[in-house]
Amino acid sequence: MHAPTLLSWDLSGRASRRLPKAGLTEVQANTTSVQSLVRWLIEVKGLPPQRADVTGARPDGSWTAFTNQDIKAGEAVVELPSDLSITAVDVAAHETVASLAEGHGELTGLALWLLAERQKGEKSEWAPFLITLPDSVPSPVFWAAGQQEELLRGSPVLKEAKARATALQKEWSAIQEKVSADPGKFDPGVYTSDRFRAALSVVLAYAVYLPSAKCFVLLPLLSQVQRSGDESAAVLDYDIQNERVTLTAEQPCRQGEAVTVFDGRPNTELILATGRVEEDSPSDYLTISVGLVQADRMYSTKQEILKAMGFEGVQEFPVYRERMPMQLLSYLRLARLTDSALLAKVTFDKDVILSPANEYEVLSLLLGECKTRLGSYAGTAEDDVKLLQQRDLSAEERLAARLRLAEKRVLQSTLDAVRRRLAPIRGVPTKSGKMTDPNADLLEIFDAFESVPKLPSKLFGGLMSWARGEQDPDWKKKTPPR
Repeated sequence: MHAPTLLSWDLSGRASRRLPKAGLTEVQANTTSVQSLVRWLIEVKGLPPQRADVTGARPDGSWTAFTNQDIKAGEAVVELPSDLSITAVDVAAHETVASLAEGHGELTGLALWLLAERQKGEKSEWAPFLITLPDSVPSPVFWAAGQQEELLRGSPVLKEAKARATALQKEWSAIQEKVSADPGKFDPGVYTSDRFRAALSVVLAYAVYLPSAKCFVLLPLLSQVQRSGDESAAVLDYDIQNERVTLTAEQPCRQGEAVTVFDGRPNTELILATGRVEEDSPSDYLTISVGLVQADRMYSTKQEILKAMGFEGVQEFPVYRERMPMQLLSYLRLARLTDSALLAKVTFDKDVILSPANEYEVLSLLLGECKTRLGSYAGTAEDDVKLLQQRDLSAEERLAARLRLAEKRVLQSTLDAVRRRLAPIRGVPTKSGKMTDPNADLLEIFDAFESVPKLPSKLFGGLMSWARGEQDPDWKKKTPPR
């Protein structure tokens, strides 16, 4: 890993992001670039009037958009003709990088396309769009190894960031062989590991997946509009019949309302792909992996039940901040069940307690898992809150603190919900399976609960990997069980 941050890299050979006037802030400069892009789309590309106006850049680099008329649910807010989208088709037709991208994934191809077009500078057909993109995105994948270890301790993002960095290096090694074989075609000063990684970080942050077209695209204007985990946000997709990329309202909007694009990724994926964290996102979650015990005498029966329900013998479940993971509870109830007579009560559709002893064990395991994961961080949520109040934090320190805080709030919320469910169970199961009241203080009972053996430690194995063709991100292609 390298020492400098992504934002300090000098990507010469690309369309420069010159400030229009001396003394302008980064946000002001970006806003000017937005306005120039809109003019180019209208005057050169013939973009017709839209139902929303992009007015400028936000401090986080995203763009603000507001409706300029009342819009009904299901109506298009913005429509871009298909020739304004950049896809794998454009990569395959590119005069420079088509052969370089062959055999690699869509996102790798788009990163190579970005490198080649940046090399053209103002001669690029897409220069007004390229100048609005950042040089790179500060994803933890590109942090120095020591920085990853220090700032991401306890977070499942640490393992994934390392894995992606390794995969990315392998991807570049395969590309580098082609670059070295033809230095006359591929400028060695442009096609370097650092510049490729920087370009890929931008593509990962700004490319969007269109479900109907089943492809990733870079979109002038729409790629940078602010994204949100709120399911009521507008949806971006492709209208096959009219050959247009559409941003469609999910609910009625009045004139002047802000428009955001729905992005259902949890913060653990969002930070890796985009270098940002969304606070209080309803789509944010962590994952817990659970499985059946193969030594269980009812293993085969339980496996058949799970298969009929659409689950595997080892299954990951999302854990959200604002709701109890009911399907996870149902799975654990079945996995820990010892009385075959209770199998008929198992359901994944309702919150059904199989027996007091079974419920005690399941809740105790969940409580212990949350406790263990919270204890794996270097500090508490309160420590991160205090840290974020400091003004001298680096960008990486601030981003990591926001991530840790979001993760701890998910775990703490789940732990609190489990404790509320445990409170009415004022007993401890005996060998006979019955419950006996220990006449202990509730906090002492919780201490006993938390000493129960923990869940399996396999966590967070479900985040998609990327950078190779068969492992392009697929977070928009499936919905996690709830």
